[in-house]
Amino acid sequence: MKIAIITDIHHGPKSHTKETGWDGMATMEAFVEHANAIGVDLLLDLGDHISDTDYATDVRAATEVANTLSQFKGPRYHVVGNHDVTNLSIADNEDIFGQSMQSQVFDLGAARLILWQPGVNIGLPGGFAPTTDALPWLVETLEADSKPAIIATHVPLSGHSQIGNFYFENNYQYSTYPDHAAVRRAVEATGNAAMWLAGHVHWNTVTPVAGIQHVTVQSMSERFTTAPASANAFAVLEINDDLADLTVHGNDPFHVKLAFRRSGDRPWLTPMGPFGSEAEVAAELENA
Repeated sequence: MKIAIITDIHHGPKSHTKETGWDGMATMEAFVEHANAIGVDLLLDLGDHISDTDYATDVRAATEVANTLSQFKGPRYHVVGNHDVTNLSIADNEDIFGQSMQSQVFDLGAARLILWQPGVNIGLPGGFAPTTDALPWLVETLEADSKPAIIATHVPLSGHSQIGNFYFENNYQYSTYPDHAAVRRAVEATGNAAMWLAGHVHWNTVTPVAGIQHVTVQSMSERFTTAPASANAFAVLEINDDLADLTVHGNDPFHVKLAFRRSGDRPWLTPMGPFGSEAEVAAELENA
């Protein structure tokens, strides 16, 4: 199974680190051409299609993204990002992309793809709202089938460090949900998740937590890691049996091979508590 992945396109006027005058249409077209040429099974878009400006500009930019990605010859799946809903509604995005932007699950044969869509509106200065209302659906969906699940969201929930990140080193609260630890515990308890794919943070990362491979893919338009050039990033994920092979193309290349299996197949040991006395530490280390 091959999945073509693109995220954080940010099509539209210049914003933040985007190169002045940069037009992402050529990279999007190259992404679709590559996906078609190598025969991927589906295209996965992880959100932030546009750089929000105003309603009319955002409709036009999102429509251009949708029209370009629609040239892919197979099924396409989309999630929305925070910039996609600044001026546009969920319904607007559904009309433009021609599909539901609600949480959904798709059977991929040997695995399942879960598009989880908790709220992505960022409140200032607080950040994202907790996922309280959306989490029960995710847990119920994971528990309904024992196939290894790939969860796709715009915002990552690994809780990984943002040290060195242009946007989030000093703004960690905007990089994830405030209840990310509770979400991870709930998902891990099902034993059925294998991988979590996300964008939002504009860099390539892998953070394995309790047997789940949390992966973020670089933004197509970003350049804080590739200046003065844009990253022009997109990825292909190939899954064969219990192995996942991810390649990120463009100016911020990244390649990793990871185990792909239900987290419950080889559960991690529960983390030990705080080290105590010197004798207790020695005993803990001896038993590790």
